[in-house]
Amino acid sequence: MRLSQVFIPLIICLFASFTAQSQYGPRLFLDGPAVYFVAPDVPEISNLLGLGTDLTMNIANHNGVIRFGGGSTFTVDPQNNDLLKTLLTTPFVKAEIGAGRYRSNGNKCAKTHRPAFTMMAKGGLRYDFFTPKNRPDGTASGQFDYSVGAEFGYFYIRDIIRNTELFGSGNYFIKSKNVAVEFGFRTFFNLRGRRD
Repeated sequence: MRLSQVFIPLIICLFASFTAQSQYGPRLFLDGPAVYFVAPDVPEISNLLGLGTDLTMNIANHNGVIRFGGGSTFTVDPQNNDLLKTLLTTPFVKAEIGAGRYRSNGNKCAKTHRPAFTMMAKGGLRYDFFTPKNRPDGTASGQFDYSVGAEFGYFYIRDIIRNTELFGSGNYFIKSKNVAVEFGFRTFFNLRGRRD
């Protein structure tokens, strides 16, 4: 059985569950922009390090999330004297599901002046677009990969609609056998938030 045959029905079931559990429908967050340090292959961190940015739509409740988005990573070899020659730009799209505490606190409330956390396990599907500089010989224009990992985040609720979150994420990519980490900030908008 292919992973996609499990992944797609799981997303549908989780979406239905989120909608059913949420009194006023699912929580909707638009993350953008996210800017973060990225190490796409941790064992090679001394030779491959950079920045990433993305824009993501989140459909969630307090216990998990389904998200879709895309962005790009910009990596270099820090040990090379000519960094521009080693610059790799890798656009991507992704879909993820996560389970655990998601942008919530103990009261599961949206009152301002309170901290909120994310602490969840996640799995996903990612498609990296190859550019001429990073395309392996004889391959297509991109590559699908599956991931499993964990994500942690913290923010202080200053506004019902717009906040900035500090986050860290680790993923293991199954096909490429890479461990990747991300650490940075993202601004997000609560699309169901209302100022009274």
